[in-house]
Amino acid sequence: MSSKTIFCDLCIITLFGLLAVFAEEKSSVQESTDSGLKGNCSCGGFPTNTPAVTDAPLLSQMPGLVVQCDEAGQNTCKNLCNAIATATKAKGPEILCNKLKDAHELKLSAFAKICENPWAYANITAEAPLCCADSKVLVCPSVEVSNGTTTEDVDVKTAI
Repeated sequence: MSSKTIFCDLCIITLFGLLAVFAEEKSSVQESTDSGLKGNCSCGGFPTNTPAVTDAPLLSQMPGLVVQCDEAGQNTCKNLCNAIATATKAKGPEILCNKLKDAHELKLSAFAKICENPWAYANITAEAPLCCADSKVLVCPSVEVSNGTTTEDVDVKTAI
């Protein structure tokens, strides 16, 4: 599996812009008379796979899915966040840099959150770092060093 594929699996944020257009804002927790508490699924990207409880994601979005506030709901939300990451491979780095503007050696980790529960790691972390300047994707220095190439020798899309 190439680093491009693995990094772009983390491109969960890519679809967030599209989801923002289609997602409906719903309250974070609802009481359902027949099946207990339900709440929104949220997907987010953190610069580590072990953020503090008080840390906020660099990027997040609610894809509009309401799930049970239990382990099954958490698993459904994680699966959705992973599916979004997989579906957004092609334009991930460009969209991330457009949103973040500047990033240096960033390795995002994907997380899922339901109801009032804390963010839960969704088992995806970028293997290749992301570097951006002024919303443009750059080849990170660590990629240049590990490949023994210069910026001019590398196509950014294949390096990521």
